[in-house]
Amino acid sequence: MRNFTITIFLLLIGTGTILAQVGINNTSPSSTLDVTGDVKTDGSLFLENPGEYTQIRGSKLLILSPTDNIIEYDITQSKYGPINYAEFVFRNLSTNGLQDYDTKISTDDYIVTVQGYYYLETVTDNTSVMTHSNITDDNIEGYQMYAYANPATNTWFLRAFVNNSEFHTKQGSNFSSTAVDMYLNIIIYRKGFITKGLNSVSIDMANSETGTAPLPAGF
Repeated sequence: MRNFTITIFLLLIGTGTILAQVGINNTSPSSTLDVTGDVKTDGSLFLENPGEYTQIRGSKLLILSPTDNIIEYDITQSKYGPINYAEFVFRNLSTNGLQDYDTKISTDDYIVTVQGYYYLETVTDNTSVMTHSNITDDNIEGYQMYAYANPATNTWFLRAFVNNSEFHTKQGSNFSSTAVDMYLNIIIYRKGFITKGLNSVSIDMANSETGTAPLPAGF
């Protein structure tokens, strides 16, 4: 058993009690209870008045390990964080854009969203890339940039294209179709760590432009 030192000064005056600072593995405690080393409890630990914590940088996060130990969470040693960021770069992408890409990220463990995107002409990195409709010259199509859960594979897929359109760049006085490098900024949330999935909210708008959705359960 590890040796430890407890310094207690107890003074009883009349009906009042004064309790001095207690140190464990610490002969000079600076708080009511000052522990140098690990702390393990087999029961509950209550903090009735933790106070306001003003230090942000250098703060530590405690988590429960699979062996039921309370340990410090070290993001540099972890396979994932509660919120993860990744940039997917699709080079020499078809003029029709990205239709389906399997990220292999599990839908059981993660939630994936597209936070932002941009694209450049392949090789030249030209930013003057336009989209041209395949239907008519004056038709304006909408962008489709999103992640979706594929129930067949239980993984997240990515899509990044413009409806019925191709990517074009100017060649001389004309515009012609071109391949692009597509950059997708992806946010990956770890389920059960910081996010909680809720049931879908379905609203029949009855051909109306405005309405009020029911409050999701738990809010």
